Amino acid sequence: MSTPPSPSGKGRPANSSGFAWRAFFHQSETPVFVLGKSRRLRYANPAWEKLAGVKLAEALGMVCSQRRHSTPLASVLAPTPEALAGRPDRARRPAPPGRNGPPWWDVTFVPLAGDGSPREAPAKASEALFGFVGFIAVVGEPVPAAARKIPPSVAALRDRRATHFSPELLAGESLASARLVAQTRLAAQIAAPVWIVGEAGSGKETVARVIHHTSAVRDRAFVAIDCVGLQPYLIESLLFGHGGLSASDRIGTVYLKEPGALPRDMQQRLADHFTEPASARLICGSDRTAQDAVASGRLVPVFQTALSAFEARIPPLRERLDDIPRLATRLVNRAIDPAALTVLRGYSWPANLREFVEVLHESTGEGRTGPILREHLPHELRVKAGLMRSGPPKSLNLDAILEAVEKRIIQLALRKTNNHQTEAAELLGVFRAKLGRRLDALGIPVSPPPPKPRKE
Repeated sequence: MSTPPSPSGKGRPANSSGFAWRAFFHQSETPVFVLGKSRRLRYANPAWEKLAGVKLAEALGMVCSQRRHSTPLASVLAPTPEALAGRPDRARRPAPPGRNGPPWWDVTFVPLAGDGSPREAPAKASEALFGFVGFIAVVGEPVPAAARKIPPSVAALRDRRATHFSPELLAGESLASARLVAQTRLAAQIAAPVWIVGEAGSGKETVARVIHHTSAVRDRAFVAIDCVGLQPYLIESLLFGHGGLSASDRIGTVYLKEPGALPRDMQQRLADHFTEPASARLICGSDRTAQDAVASGRLVPVFQTALSAFEARIPPLRERLDDIPRLATRLVNRAIDPAALTVLRGYSWPANLREFVEVLHESTGEGRTGPILREHLPHELRVKAGLMRSGPPKSLNLDAILEAVEKRIIQLALRKTNNHQTEAAELLGVFRAKLGRRLDALGIPVSPPPPKPRKE
């Protein structure tokens, strides 16, 4: 049945001359947008504005592409290669600003072909298009962080991690350790930024982890950034780049190691970000106070006024030598011989806990079991502790030293060749007769070589 022509005689269906397509799309609850031939945003309905969080007047004319400098919203609305070739297509993309996880957007692209060539070749199809109509469906509604289901294995691992980084990890017998534990507990109860002062290797990052795992944000991630070892542009990309950590709600604490090493413009950007209430908690670690760093010109003043509200000082290991027995037992879970403890207490530990941990792991290596003895400690450590004499002996007998070295090398060659003197001479690069003379001169007993297998 054919549609009757309109009274105007132009072939338009009856009752269609007054169709208002904008009002039609405005009443739809489905987010709809229209792109022009150059992929510029030409129209979007109120449902799209509500979903994107942007007014059409602000986004009108935006080029929707996935180039490097495109905004997250422009990347999501960019037509797929199939749509650019003139074929309808659908793509699932992370909702702006590109966070990982729900929600996602299922974007359907419908190309609008021009007159005359809806079936153009793929290379020319984009030239025949004069626009795209897009529809958005939301997949996976966002879930509050507190309501997210965590696998039992991940929850158990997180609990073990939090148990390890408890304030008891810093406890000791000295008054300095008791003061440090009290400062750590207080810092975990407040939400103010923390500035940790301590010498290199004293455990500033460990204290920051203890504060994080004891605070109210322990169910979120802890991120440590070395401002000395990383280039500033890498730190900027990590925090503020596309999909950076600043846009995530899963970061609880950000630890900056020596923020004074960053350029001042980068410091100011970090300060502007972390002074916002919705940002993650900031903890900084340095070998000097924020006041001293600002006075020397290495740090912008806002780090002293706003980002170091609470300051904690870590005493060096030489000021808490009474804590060494407890620290050693906790770090290696092994008993320490009293003679070894005397060596450990008699050393000044210029590199603090970092050097202490390395010495303990070296002492427990090579398959050793049982308590750590003084002989297991490095020779240099025993010398510096004043328990062994350093330097060369009073006299050096060069001939005796050379004969001892030659004897060991010859014995090694004989072991490698199963006591075959001819093969040992070839291995040493000497004649067989010379090797025999050296064996007699050095008094090296040589067992007969094993018999060769018979040939069947």
